[in-house]
Amino acid sequence: MNEGPPSRWPGVAGPLLALAAMGYAHLVAADTVNPLNGLISDYALRDDSVWAMVGGTIALAMGCLWVAYLLARVEPVRGAAARALFVAAALGLLLTAAFPTDAAPGVVSIAGEIHRWSAAVVFTALPCAGWMLGRRSGNGPLAAVSVLSVVFLAWFLAAHPGSPTSGLIDGADHYGLVERLLVLSEIALVLMTALWTGHRDGVAHRPGVRARGMTIPAQPGPDDTRHPRQPIGLG
Repeated sequence: MNEGPPSRWPGVAGPLLALAAMGYAHLVAADTVNPLNGLISDYALRDDSVWAMVGGTIALAMGCLWVAYLLARVEPVRGAAARALFVAAALGLLLTAAFPTDAAPGVVSIAGEIHRWSAAVVFTALPCAGWMLGRRSGNGPLAAVSVLSVVFLAWFLAAHPGSPTSGLIDGADHYGLVERLLVLSEIALVLMTALWTGHRDGVAHRPGVRARGMTIPAQPGPDDTRHPRQPIGLG
């Protein structure tokens, strides 16, 4: 008996849990963290929101790993680069959860440095993976969200205090808001990729459907000669 394809829902649940955790942290820490210029990592410095942030980050990492697993099933060769980026993002998320940031005004510890650079890996890897998949698959919304993530990332880097362009665009007043838009776009990117890969996997393993380009072995004809059938595909 053939087993069906694995569920896409672990990949969907991860980003949804991350979104819920971030919303909860914003509610309980609204009195101390300004969403306009406070970083999301600051919520992990509070006792009432730290576990929500850690749990949400781990959940998003698990979603990235599940997406990588589904990609290995539906595009084992062409999806290798995107798969590696999702794994890198998952590892980066786990490191950001394990090593909290330093409190303002700056990074002064090794843990803070690990947190900062692992977050940079996450912010960079996910838009690149989404762009690769969206462009090749023709999935316009996925490609659009990945481009939006790149725009938010560039904006966040330009607005962050310490950047030479921060003063030109009053970045200190809104860099926290831009980071939240960036994180929301990347959560959406993981969610959309999980839905897309899960759908692809379900179609590919549907009874009576063969992988694109697969040829059915030649069948004997009435005159005992073999007549190869034409390749069949998904579309």
